[in-house]
Formats: sequence, C-alpha cells, structure tokens
Amino acid sequence: MHELVAKARAVGATVLIDGAQSVPHMPVDVQALDADFYAFSSHKMCGPTGFGVLYGKRAILDRMPPFMGGGEMIREVTTHGSKWNDLPYKFEAGTPAIAEAVGLGAAVDYLQGVGMDWVHAHERELTAYAYARLSEVEGLRILGPGPDRRGGLIAFTLQGVHPHDVSAVLDREGVAVRAGHHCAQPLHDRHCIPASVRASFYLYNTPEEVDVLANALHKAQDIFAF
Repeated sequence: MHELVAKARAVGATVLIDGAQSVPHMPVDVQALDADFYAFSSHKMCGPTGFGVLYGKRAILDRMPPFMGGGEMIREVTTHGSKWNDLPYKFEAGTPAIAEAVGLGAAVDYLQGVGMDWVHAHERELTAYAYARLSEVEGLRILGPGPDRRGGLIAFTLQGVHPHDVSAVLDREGVAVRAGHHCAQPLHDRHCIPASVRASFYLYNTPEEVDVLANALHKAQDIFAF
C-alpha cells in the first residue's frame, strides 16, 4: 500500500483504502499508511452487520460538505443558510446506529485482548497447513500465490465438479465455504473458470477443521467420480 499511495500522491490523487480485509486480520496503522481515507466493516471483525468505520484526515473532512441532512449535523440554521457542526457530527445526521457502535466497540476490545499479532500469526500458520492439505487432493487447483503471499483464505477449483456442487457436498459435511465469483467475475473470466470455491480462516478456526475440509473434498471426488 505504501507504494500505491506514493504513486497516487505523485499525480495529485486522493487515496481511499478499503481495509475490510486487513483490519480484522492484522495490525494496521492508518497514519503510517498516509491514506486520506481508510474504510472497514464491522461484521468482518466479529461485530454487528450493517455498520463500519470511515477514517479520514481532518483537513479533508473539514473541507467536505455533509452528504446527509438531519439533526445533530448542523450548528446553526437560518432562513438564509446553515452552518455545519464540528467533526464527526457533521457527517452523522439523525439518530446514529448506537447499538451497532457499542457492538463494534466490544469487538475491537475483544480483538485487542486477543492480540492482532497473534491473529495474523495464527492465520498464516493455518493457511500454510490448509495449503499443504489441499495440495494433496487430486484434481484440486489452488488459485493464487503460495502460502507465504496470501491472506487467511484459499480459493480453488476441483476438476470435473462445478464449484456450487462442491460447496453443496461440503455443506453436507458441516463445512461452510463460499462458491461463486467472490466479487471478481472479470478475474474468473480471465482464467477461463466459471467460478471457484473459497475457504476462509479466522482466529476461531483450527487445524482439525482443515482436516475436515480436506476429507470432505475427497468425498466430493467419490460422489462425482471424475
């Protein structure tokens, strides 16, 4: 990200980083990244759904007009105009999502208690183990780089079996995965595959669960007998 931010700065661009897949999985220092905006979602870090965080540099937020109108975001209203409230209230029109904010705060406290360095190390170890186990499955193609250059997930295809059929078999074996395009349909088109299966790992997953996944994939092979 440092390289991308530097290149954006060189042409005068404003930088917004989507951190939904990093904040839950590793320590993040938004000031060190020097992004103008940094966004992440609550539900990916054990918090409530429908809620998230937008970090922004004060100088830019001060210049930006609010995009919603309502109570609390105005300091003064006259028949001739309005004056906006201070940050962050300027962008928080109406009654805020109080319960969701409290829930996200609890999730942040929980993750900090666990330790983001531990979460990151645990995911790396689990992903490396899963990469090795899935590499043993005949006809399974792991998409993307090796275990040292990926996050806590593995996307793959199984020769002769549609990803939706693979996920149905895994579901029957008690393994929750996602099958489809994963918001990356052009990438799937580029590699001439209709879809893929994705197994994701987090702080609550274990090597034993990876073994269940690998065994379930062998069962999928037996069912479809390619």
